[in-house]
Amino acid sequence: MIDPDEREQQVTELLAKWPTELEGVLIGGYAVAAYGRPRYSEDIDVLASRESRSGWVRWLEKRQLRRERTYVGPQEHGHPVDLQLWHRGPVSLDLMTGGFRDRDSHSVIPESWILRDPQTVRLELLSGRVDSPVKVVRLEGLWAMKILAGRPQDLTDLFGIMTQSVNLAEVRGLFVSLEQEALRRKLDSALKWVHEPKSYADSLSRLRLGSPLLSENRSAWERFGGMVESAIRSG
Repeated sequence: MIDPDEREQQVTELLAKWPTELEGVLIGGYAVAAYGRPRYSEDIDVLASRESRSGWVRWLEKRQLRRERTYVGPQEHGHPVDLQLWHRGPVSLDLMTGGFRDRDSHSVIPESWILRDPQTVRLELLSGRVDSPVKVVRLEGLWAMKILAGRPQDLTDLFGIMTQSVNLAEVRGLFVSLEQEALRRKLDSALKWVHEPKSYADSLSRLRLGSPLLSENRSAWERFGGMVESAIRSG
């Protein structure tokens, strides 16, 4: 059985060795810690450029991670969207190149958009502070990927960091550029989730923000719903 404290400590130690010379950013659950309170995540998620993939592979092998499998997705601008799964003891890392692909709508956010203007920060994780700077996806990229993924935990993550200044027009512009029927259905399902009372109560519980009856919580959730709608609707 995996000891979560030991696992988090190993994650912190691995991220402390982040290869700043390589093009790539931390995304997913651990990236949330750059903008709000840290939370446990099952995997370290990294999105890297295709050109830097071999460098990332060497870096992971040097740290004794073992590649378990590789998934090659559909072509994006003539290049495949790849996912490599790496593992060492209790630590697992997903290395993505080509872009971020949503499995439901098959929409792909291009790597060039995600890698733009990364933030370099010292992360505070559950096990403590990461000693060295880590490149993290900018807030607009995190919002876009979390909305596109659309799982309750993803949207709750955004609720938890909603006070951070984000350019929702940039996120909306991305979705407009990717417009297709399957993507529209996926985005509409995210907006529907935000308007469900159970989603509100569950998000407060996950974030330990207190009672759904508190006026400040109700007001915050209403503002959050407006932000999600602003990010996905152009009209």
